[in-house]
Amino acid sequence: MKEFEHDCCKVNRNSASDFLMRPMYRTNKMKEGYKMKTLVTPKGVIQLLWLRENQKVNVMYSGNPCLTSKIVLEALCEWVNNGQVKGVGDAIEKLSKIRGFKVTKDVEDLTREVMNTITE
Repeated sequence: MKEFEHDCCKVNRNSASDFLMRPMYRTNKMKEGYKMKTLVTPKGVIQLLWLRENQKVNVMYSGNPCLTSKIVLEALCEWVNNGQVKGVGDAIEKLSKIRGFKVTKDVEDLTREVMNTITE
């Protein structure tokens, strides 16, 4: 996983708690030029924001998702923005490798919806 400069130290996000403790892709504002879609999940409402420039996709989210959804969204945003995942299968495989995190049907459904939305 990619290391990030955060404040005074590098952060290597590879466990579920890392994604919860250091949210990097949550926003409270609509970004100019970004598309937005509201995702209604069994555990809350999330706004997905994405911008496609050439072959690169930038993804963010807003809302107050449950902890499980927050881990999924943070991980997917990081991986998509860094070009590490291209499809649902890649994303689910990487999610299954996060320490302390279990891929459930809800996680798979959210992953599928996010990835299908941003690749349309």
